[in-house]
Amino acid sequence: MDDTVHLFQDIAAQFIQVMNKYSALEKRPIDFGTDELLYPSEIHTIEAIGKGRGMNITELGGMLGVTKGAVSQKVARLVRKGLVEKIKAPSSEKEILLKLTEKGWIAFEGHEKFHMGLYVDFIKYIEDFSADEMKRFSEILKKLEDHIEGYGKNRK
Repeated sequence: MDDTVHLFQDIAAQFIQVMNKYSALEKRPIDFGTDELLYPSEIHTIEAIGKGRGMNITELGGMLGVTKGAVSQKVARLVRKGLVEKIKAPSSEKEILLKLTEKGWIAFEGHEKFHMGLYVDFIKYIEDFSADEMKRFSEILKKLEDHIEGYGKNRK
């Protein structure tokens, strides 16, 4: 049992290092083909609008898991940058829907290509792992997520 605890301590330390490095990477703005540096929260908002096609601020906030006020600020910034536009809903004079501009779609597609490249590069990097090992690793991560979520709820 003692060896298992030590092994898990090592895994937890490595996991924290990976999360910290990923967090630092997630804070850097990137140009996704529009000559405009976009922060992760901005490109993820663009991604949600592009995938949601015709959603309003409230729906977008729910999709992103942020408040209506926070998403309104992000959208206003993206409108100023020419990536998103607000249009009146055909079914209601009051409802405003969000739509990507041509420039917004370029950023959306650039983001998709960026992630695909990242995935393909990583798959090549870990090619010595079998599909079964990868599935098992995914199962372990899911169990870790569930455990942390349950542990957090019980610690309040």
